[in-house]
Amino acid sequence: MKALQIFNVVVLLLCATFFVTLGVVTLMYGYHLDAAPRMRAEWPKVSGTTAVFAVLTLIAYLTFWSQRRRFAWRWPAQVGLLVALTVGAQLLLKILS
Repeated sequence: MKALQIFNVVVLLLCATFFVTLGVVTLMYGYHLDAAPRMRAEWPKVSGTTAVFAVLTLIAYLTFWSQRRRFAWRWPAQVGLLVALTVGAQLLLKILS
């Protein structure tokens, strides 16, 4: 059980770090969107990647919280996190390719 909580914390912190970092980049892109044509062209990739990490952070938090508090829905949440990580990885590959 402890290993699962450590895994959930690592996933949560990793996703949250990417979300915060990309959130700042998204704000900077949004502010300077008309500064260069390249920024407008990259805007969908940056905002899409940020959105994926926002959703992954939320799901990872709910999973960690449910495991920590031993809620009845903790195992479906754990499966949901694994599915979300798989779908998120596929979405990121699609967005960034």
